[in-house]
Amino acid sequence: MLRPKTSGAPISSLNDVKGRPLTMKLPPGVIERRDVKRRDAIVLRIVSEFRDMPGLVLSIKQASRFLGVEVSACARILEELRRAGVLRRDADDCYGRSEAGH
Repeated sequence: MLRPKTSGAPISSLNDVKGRPLTMKLPPGVIERRDVKRRDAIVLRIVSEFRDMPGLVLSIKQASRFLGVEVSACARILEELRRAGVLRRDADDCYGRSEAGH
């Protein structure tokens, strides 16, 4: 049976293991596609629309048209807001303001 090679001093506990901080960088020439500030502004606008119109209930397609946000991005944002408790989703997959998220 092969035994692993040991390199350095023995480690008495996992607490003694020191790691390096993990950093991730995009490869040279690759541009970050996400515009975080713009996305945050869109999320705030969506929350404001539902807050200002308490009876507003929209499907993803309706929300996309109403808010001027691409359908797949709108679906991700609405679902994120549902998980956060700001919005609710009904049986017809329409989103409205959550009573807990006023």
